[in-house]
Amino acid sequence: MIREVWSAQVFHVRPRWDPFMHPSEPGIHESAPDFDIRLDRHGEVVLLSPTGRLEGVACLVLQQYLVNALVARIPPLIVVDLRELAAMDEHGRDVLRSAARHARVSEGRLIVIPGGCVTGYERAGERGGIEAAKSVDDALAELSGASHRPAG
Repeated sequence: MIREVWSAQVFHVRPRWDPFMHPSEPGIHESAPDFDIRLDRHGEVVLLSPTGRLEGVACLVLQQYLVNALVARIPPLIVVDLRELAAMDEHGRDVLRSAARHARVSEGRLIVIPGGCVTGYERAGERGGIEAAKSVDDALAELSGASHRPAG
């Protein structure tokens, strides 16, 4: 499997400075971004790897990346690696559910790698139509080659 970097651009969403926060509290240092996202291409599969806190404005950044991945190739084949997230709010979950629906409508697939703060995707009743895999390698293998047919 050949790995190509699709975009070297990384977005940094920094927390708003709160004058009542003590300087030693997490998130107040400008050098520590609140949210990063990396986008790589593995053949026909797009791999999104967000890190930090997927909340508020960060959800809009992820949504824009997902929209670009969904329209870049039909059918879209997307893996979202959530293992490095420190937090994710309900809006972040909605963004993932919506992207998974759009991928299926386009006869593609979106697979999530749960972990870190993200739980519940392992249990079929709680993932809201989002496929999950145990590792990035498993998801990439599942979407590569002839096995990238839409999930039934």
